[in-house]
Amino acid sequence: MNNLTPPENSDAFCEPSRRSVLLMLLGLGLSCGCGHFSSSKRFSFRQKQPAVPVPPPKNCHAYFNPAIPQVLSQRVLIIPSGPEISNYSTHQKIVNELAATLKAAQICDVVTSEGFRLEAQIDAVLQGKFDEREIATVARRFAADSIALIRINEFRTVAPYQINLSLVIIDTGETVVSCSLDGLWNLGDPATRNSYLKFLSTSLGTPQPQDSIYLQSPHYLSKFIAGEITTAIQSPS
Repeated sequence: MNNLTPPENSDAFCEPSRRSVLLMLLGLGLSCGCGHFSSSKRFSFRQKQPAVPVPPPKNCHAYFNPAIPQVLSQRVLIIPSGPEISNYSTHQKIVNELAATLKAAQICDVVTSEGFRLEAQIDAVLQGKFDEREIATVARRFAADSIALIRINEFRTVAPYQINLSLVIIDTGETVVSCSLDGLWNLGDPATRNSYLKFLSTSLGTPQPQDSIYLQSPHYLSKFIAGEITTAIQSPS
C-alpha cells in the first residue's frame, strides 16, 4: 500500500499555483509599465551624449583649476578685456564667434554684451587681484555662472595673419579662476596654415589651395580660432 496518498481536496495543489501565476502576471504588468514610463522619460529628456575626447589643438593651451570640476557652467558671459586695440572689430568678432561656437556645440548657455568691460584685467585676475564685489555684481546683472575675458595681445593684419590672445574664465560662485588659455595663430607657420586650410575646406565644402583667398578673411579666421578655443577648454589637461 502506498503511504503517499493524495489529499482529499486536489485544489490544495492548484491554489498555490494560481497565486504564483497571478503574482507573475502582476509583476510582468508592473515591469512593462515601468519600462514604458522610463523609456518615455528617456525619450522626452534625452541628454546629449558626451563627445569622445579629442586632443587639444597645438596653437593654444588651456590650464585648469583642479578645484573647479566643471570649467564651463550653465551660463557664461564672454567679454573683451584689456586696453583698446587698433582693430576692435576683430576683437569683438572673436568674442561673438566664440559665443556662437559654444552655443552650436550645446556646451553651455552664452551671453555677450558689446561695449561692456570688466574693471579687472586679465593679468591682475591671474594673480588673484580683482574685486569680488564687482564679480558678484556682474554675475547678478547677467545671471552668469562664469565670466570669460578675452584679450588680443597681438594682431598682425598683413599676410600672413597672426593673432595672439589670452583668455581667463572666472567661476562667479567660487570667485576664482577656473581656466586660463594662451593661443598663437600664425598663418606663416606651415602646420597652422594647413590646419586652417582644412577648416576652410570643411566650412566652404570645397578643397582650398595653398594660396586660398580665404586665408586673408578675418571672418573665417575668427571662426577657426573660436573652434580651437572651444576644443581646448573641453580637452583633458
